[in-house]
Amino acid sequence: METRFERFVLVSSTVLLVAAALSIALGFLGFGASLPVAGLLTLLAGATVSLRRLDASASLAPYLDWLWVGPAVAAAAAVVGVLEGWTAGELQAIGGLVGLLGVVNLFLRPVYRLLSYVLGTVAQVGREIQEERS
Repeated sequence: METRFERFVLVSSTVLLVAAALSIALGFLGFGASLPVAGLLTLLAGATVSLRRLDASASLAPYLDWLWVGPAVAAAAAVVGVLEGWTAGELQAIGGLVGLLGVVNLFLRPVYRLLSYVLGTVAQVGREIQEERS
């Protein structure tokens, strides 16, 4: 599997887990979905943008570049929660679902690798057959 795709899977899982941790923590502290909570998460997303400027090692750089998306996803969930009137427990539950999505994405990495291998092999065989016909 391509290194870029592998990195995308890992970074997207990290983003979803950060969003889940923030939503669960806020719900645990008793904050339901509200505009101040969404504003706080938006400010946190803006603050984490500054982490992109850190001189991090090559292995941490992709995570720091996209870390701000986690609070932004949690803020988007909070805005939806404002419209739906979510309580603190419901905000926790949505955070749990977002975290579950991140973990499932990690668990599907072997499936992604298998699909990449199978599709690459099929494409290679197709090219070889086409060359033989020419």
